[in-house]
Amino acid sequence: MKHRESVGIPERSFNKNDRPTTFVQYPSQQAAFRFLDSVLIDERGIGLLHGPKSSGKSALITQFVEKLDGVVSVAVIDGTRLKAPQLLSGIIEQYGYSVELSSTDELLNMLRVIVAQQTRSHRAPVLIVENFNNMFPSTLCVLCKLAAQKVHRDFALRIILVSDRYFHRIIDSPSMRPIANRLIGNFELEPLPEQELPKLIVTFNGDTQQEFEFVNSRALIGRSDHSDMLINGEFVSRQHALLIRDENAVIIFDLKSRNGTFVNSRRVSSKVLRDSDIIMIGEHRIKLIYASCNESLDIDDLNIADTATMKSIEDARQEKTGENLRLSAAEIRKA
Repeated sequence: MKHRESVGIPERSFNKNDRPTTFVQYPSQQAAFRFLDSVLIDERGIGLLHGPKSSGKSALITQFVEKLDGVVSVAVIDGTRLKAPQLLSGIIEQYGYSVELSSTDELLNMLRVIVAQQTRSHRAPVLIVENFNNMFPSTLCVLCKLAAQKVHRDFALRIILVSDRYFHRIIDSPSMRPIANRLIGNFELEPLPEQELPKLIVTFNGDTQQEFEFVNSRALIGRSDHSDMLINGEFVSRQHALLIRDENAVIIFDLKSRNGTFVNSRRVSSKVLRDSDIIMIGEHRIKLIYASCNESLDIDDLNIADTATMKSIEDARQEKTGENLRLSAAEIRKA
């Protein structure tokens, strides 16, 4: 076997006071992140994370692995209908070793050597098994053998099991005792809260003309038929402004319009909008209603280049052109 790279591990790698990465936004995810940290520092070192598909388990695991990148060896395996040799070879490869073996016994012995070596040299490597409840019984048996391995009386592998719910029947079976004895607990992720969508209310001379729910990532404003938000007016350019939604922010870009784009009576070329801001385009007023707007953001904090903006405009044109072509074809068939 050939090791491709060595991994250095700082002493503070799994500090209990480490803050979760910035993506974690709602309390259940924050608590789950702390739970995963506790699995790594506990001497038993096995935890179960479960929750419905709408709870964001995959995103949480991705961010957790990124946190550990360069700190400790991590393998993330999908256990769905996975045979034992596939499990073992997948772990070995993700730990940074080439695999030239095929039998379960040979692969298991090789992985035991790798895990023991890394545990002695640095810290115990981490194994994350997604959909573990869909593994074959023979594969679960091999996983239990890995869970039982020790180095100097300490367990040599940290394991996180991920599923859509807590499977008592599997965990409580006698054959799973090596895992059950090490289980520090299980954490249930709550479903993600429904995301609020920005709403824009267009008025003219105080009368509401339209309400626009910002569903997509961008919206073109103007009097062109290609516009997502069509506004007819003497002082409105064909392609007047572009709105882009970036997570909890809405940004407006003036598209070099003849009469300009104003936000709260100030002319802007680009600006991060806030809840209740008033956009002025010609004689029309557009009020943004979006309580989730992040007021601390600056336009420089958002990595949106001019090329990306122009691409968004071109995409909008193509989408509208495609819609017009489909409409024309439908009209022809009716005729």
